[in-house]
Amino acid sequence: DQLSNADQVVYTTAHVRANDTVESLLRRLQVTDPQQLRQLSAQSDLRTLVTGDPGRVVSAQVSNLGELQSLQGRLPGLKPVADGASDAREWRELRVKAAPQGWDVQTQTRIVQPALRAASGVVKSSFFAAADDAGLPHNVASQLINVFDTQINFRRNLHPGDRFNVVYRVYQSQGQTLADGRLVSAQFINQGHDYKAVWFDAKGDAKVSGYYAPNGDSLSRAFLLSPLPYDRITSGWGWRTNPVMHFHEFHKGIDLAIPMGTPVKTIADGRVVYAGWGTGYGKYVKVDHPGGFATIYSHLSAFKVHVGEEVKQGEVVALSGSTGWSTGPHLYFQFFVHGTPVNPLTIAQYAPKGTPVPAALRAEFLAQTAEPRQLLAVIDGGNPVASAAAPSSKEARHG
Repeated sequence: DQLSNADQVVYTTAHVRANDTVESLLRRLQVTDPQQLRQLSAQSDLRTLVTGDPGRVVSAQVSNLGELQSLQGRLPGLKPVADGASDAREWRELRVKAAPQGWDVQTQTRIVQPALRAASGVVKSSFFAAADDAGLPHNVASQLINVFDTQINFRRNLHPGDRFNVVYRVYQSQGQTLADGRLVSAQFINQGHDYKAVWFDAKGDAKVSGYYAPNGDSLSRAFLLSPLPYDRITSGWGWRTNPVMHFHEFHKGIDLAIPMGTPVKTIADGRVVYAGWGTGYGKYVKVDHPGGFATIYSHLSAFKVHVGEEVKQGEVVALSGSTGWSTGPHLYFQFFVHGTPVNPLTIAQYAPKGTPVPAALRAEFLAQTAEPRQLLAVIDGGNPVASAAAPSSKEARHG
């Protein structure tokens, strides 16, 4: 018998976009039935489907009349498994099917184990260009910067020929990459200096968990080298002619050119002791740090903290601007030791090292980091590295 239009099915796919609505996604899947569009737009599970993680694939079966028959797609996010004792992650797939009395909505949960993936790159023009050339995911590249940010100034001290090797977790299922996870080991060779790091997860002790050198020395430092993700010094430490008032002065900090509204991070843990206006400084924030240190961030456009607030290293305290005596958007950054201004470019010498891996956990540290350290050594030797583990999954369905 000849099929009617209503019996003919079209198989369609679409990618979730930023700012999608349920209706906009369904229309790209060729669902046009007005009643269905209204009904499905009210489904909370479908509203969750279109939030977060753009790029996820949604597939559907749709009749020639524009009526949805079935739909499936991965819900956003990966969650740690309930036991919290492994690196496995849980992800959910939404399945919607037309039913006589409405819609049959189910979620399928999968437990996915991570695999290890390796990448290498050489800096030619910039680090992020090298990371892109190496196929390194952006979030992993950002982790690499954060790991070595207290040792390498990625904003000013990278040079052509610097190179990096990384090993990171990736979560895959049925050949599809669901998410890129934590950086587990890394090497960065900067101007001939060889820096290495491995991740250690001290189960149940968040204070010990972190990045260490392969010998167990801590990579954490009291201070970041800069409060900005990238910068260019336009006026350094020392004598100069004030660009606004034109008098000769000793510049007790450095000016960093940066676009308006760039997040400004505190370089260390501390307490906000001032957030307001100062002559010449415009809007500025002062943070006192343990050990007699302090920092000032000036010419801001907006505050993200208030006086008395405790802040953690890397926390955004303000947005950059051009208030006060300023000829354009920039940050005036100052560093003080017991009340005396010190050249911010010398911060590294004031940053004490963190605590190494405790002796009681050293055997666990060496065992846990053995595979990432071995992979890093293989990459550094120039040999190709395949995934260290094949991802596996267990499936459980619930309504």
